[in-house]
Amino acid sequence: MIKVLKALSILSIIMLSSCAAMSQKHKGNAEPYYEDLSAVRPVYINPDTLTGKPTTPVTPTPQTFQYDASKKANARIDSLAEINKKYSTMEGFRILVYTGPSSDEAQKNRQLVYSYNSDLNVYTQFRQPSFRVKVGDFIDRVEANYILNDLKQSFPNAMIVPDQINLLR
Repeated sequence: MIKVLKALSILSIIMLSSCAAMSQKHKGNAEPYYEDLSAVRPVYINPDTLTGKPTTPVTPTPQTFQYDASKKANARIDSLAEINKKYSTMEGFRILVYTGPSSDEAQKNRQLVYSYNSDLNVYTQFRQPSFRVKVGDFIDRVEANYILNDLKQSFPNAMIVPDQINLLR
């Protein structure tokens, strides 16, 4: 074991010294790089120096467009708004606070959520064989996470789940 360690240390010393020698070999004999680019650079000529008198600024004339794209865009936006009024739900997130077989437990948890915050929408679902109590209509996960952090005190097993949420109009 000691012989292997000695051999490895000697090998590493040889490798490091060879790397140091190579880096010093290329250090001193390089000439500095210089290139004159003045011949290809553009030259700016001030118009005041050509005529001898200062030029007056030109006032831009207002442009009139023959084709107004905003009318077409506004019509398209209005038609999309009418189409979107038909939808009452969308993909979003809710907080699952209870899942279990007992209807009474589901109602107790529902009342506990209402006592915590009456502004939250609470939904009870029954899917054979369990009841689920879900809270809120959140568009994104970040919004749901703020409420989840507060609900974790009363409901330690609460979690965010994707669901169809109701759109508020």
